[in-house]
Amino acid sequence: MPFLNGDEQEAPPSVIEGLTVIDYKYYRDEVHYVVSSGGETYELFTENPALEAIGTYCTGRFDVAAVREQRNFLKQDDALRLTVNDLRGRIYLETLEGRSCIEQDKDFPMWLAQLRYLYMQKVLTYTDHSYKFDLLTLTVGNKSYIENDFFDSLQKLGIYHLYVISGTHVAFITAVLYFAFRKMRMTSRTVKVLLILSLLMFYMLNIFSPSVFRSVFMAVMLIITSFFRKKPYLTVISLTALIQLAFNPYIVFHAGFQLSYITTYFILLSRPFLHGNTPLVQLIQITLIAEVSTLLVILIQFNELSISGIFMNMVFVPLFSMLVFPMVIMFQFFLMLPYMPAVDHLYNMVFSTLQEVIYFLANIIRHRFSIKNLIDPVHVAIAVLSYMMAVNICRLKFLKACLLGGVFMTVIFAANALDRDDFTFTMIDVGQGDAFLIEDHMSDTTVLIDTGGEFTFGERESMLAERTVLPYLKERGIDDIDLLILSHMDIDHVGEVGDVLDKKNVKNLLVNTDDPKYEAWSENYIHGTYNGNILRSEDVKNITAGHILIENLTLGNDSWPADSNDASIVLKVTLGHYDFLMTGDVTEAMERRLAEAHGRLDADILKLAHHGSDTSSSAEFLELVQPDHVLISAGAGNQYGHPHKEVLERVAHTNILNSAEAGMVQLNIRHDTLCTTSRLDASLDECTKKRAE
Repeated sequence: MPFLNGDEQEAPPSVIEGLTVIDYKYYRDEVHYVVSSGGETYELFTENPALEAIGTYCTGRFDVAAVREQRNFLKQDDALRLTVNDLRGRIYLETLEGRSCIEQDKDFPMWLAQLRYLYMQKVLTYTDHSYKFDLLTLTVGNKSYIENDFFDSLQKLGIYHLYVISGTHVAFITAVLYFAFRKMRMTSRTVKVLLILSLLMFYMLNIFSPSVFRSVFMAVMLIITSFFRKKPYLTVISLTALIQLAFNPYIVFHAGFQLSYITTYFILLSRPFLHGNTPLVQLIQITLIAEVSTLLVILIQFNELSISGIFMNMVFVPLFSMLVFPMVIMFQFFLMLPYMPAVDHLYNMVFSTLQEVIYFLANIIRHRFSIKNLIDPVHVAIAVLSYMMAVNICRLKFLKACLLGGVFMTVIFAANALDRDDFTFTMIDVGQGDAFLIEDHMSDTTVLIDTGGEFTFGERESMLAERTVLPYLKERGIDDIDLLILSHMDIDHVGEVGDVLDKKNVKNLLVNTDDPKYEAWSENYIHGTYNGNILRSEDVKNITAGHILIENLTLGNDSWPADSNDASIVLKVTLGHYDFLMTGDVTEAMERRLAEAHGRLDADILKLAHHGSDTSSSAEFLELVQPDHVLISAGAGNQYGHPHKEVLERVAHTNILNSAEAGMVQLNIRHDTLCTTSRLDASLDECTKKRAE
């Protein structure tokens, strides 16, 4: 099992003695397994998957990775995510080769999985062009084929739902098949029976998708009830929800489940107001109702607010209905015919152009804004305003709906801007690495020091920032970083800088260009990708960012050997009444040179260098700083034994805030009071006054 960057595991791993391959887990460049054992389902990741056949049973010892607890103040929860997706856990292996495996008879779900695999292979081998991934996303709902950049663009425009199989797709398929069957002069009853069979076959290819189940089940039930000339829409949609909840009660926490049902209920309840309006007016009403009905869920689940989603849906919904969906359906017939270069070229041209347009529109303006976690009274206000806007849209009172939208925006941005503290300093738990966020609430200024490292499994990288730094920034309502400081170029401090630079607007970047690793690092991250202002540490002595005062104590390169740790940028950060000393990974030798150059280095809070290693934080240096609090950013259960026992003994008289034990730690400053809040250790939560000088 790979080393997960020092992240603590909530409990010892469990062990299973045998497993059966029941499906594959697909990615653009690789395939892994979905396996079962004892009635439980697991994901099995291998470095070199040999694609054992579905139905294969393997014996031996398989260690199930323990689920990581959430160590930061984040809504993401790995255990809940697994439960919502009906998974017991994950297994990591180099390969299944060499295991005792035999192929056994398949049950019905396995045959369906095998059928889907064969279909996907046929699509993947049909063409060398990348539109095949779009087609698979739109036919079997495999979202893993969407590249991260394209996924981000779809989310920015608010049209991601068009690439996720849902009611829109099922409704279109039903309409096309109905038209085709009627053209064959079939009776109405025969057409309905064929529609039911066709929809059930479509569901078999997407049997593990809750949204497809909801859409297909609703369509089938409505067709069945039409035999009796009844249309109990609300009863049918409620029944689909109850059935899904019966199989997996935790699915109620799934964002897709919440969004699809809320949208469907709102539109169904609006039906009496839609009748008699022109198709254009109905399109506008349905689009607006779908947008306002999901505002609260989107804010709670994703901490985002879109300013263009309504307009983009008015453009892309008709485009997908009239062009993309018909092409997807026609492609199924082309698969049964000999390869036709003209068809391949046409599909490549259309889908490539579509992607270029989406990329262009996504980058032309800023479409979405991050909104920090809101308090419950604001959630109630949003729910009321959403309902009132939907009512006025139904009644075609668009001006009143717009006025209510203005009130909604005022409430959101007022709640997002208000904060009772002057500053918040956060030690983000990124495992064995550093990442510190400083927020000046008085001037809405943000400084980030380091980004944490990365996690790799074989040749596959996992963006650790997407689980820690980036979601935390979003939940704090931060889109702009006024200053990003990279203490030095070790991977555990800057491994995720590319992801942060890509996803956030970083205005200024402070680096030590004399760092021995700088040139190699900058080739990958800076040249041609970052357009902000690069500040050289050797040229900067003092920085003022809002009310954040930063003094650069870093010595010139003639004072340290060719070592990246001793090239760390050392900073004294002043937040109101409190001073922080940030030391990167400097060694005792550099600490002595700093003392010789600057004399006393008094600070209220000291970030212990090198994650609490005994190569730093000498007794002499601690005597010069005399901190009341020390911060230790170390991965729980890390292989280096950080923080070392000797260092902990030296700082035993201080308030020790160690991420390895406490998880994320927030220091909230208001006037001369500092309040500590930790994610995992409530005994550390306290408020203290600034000590008298």
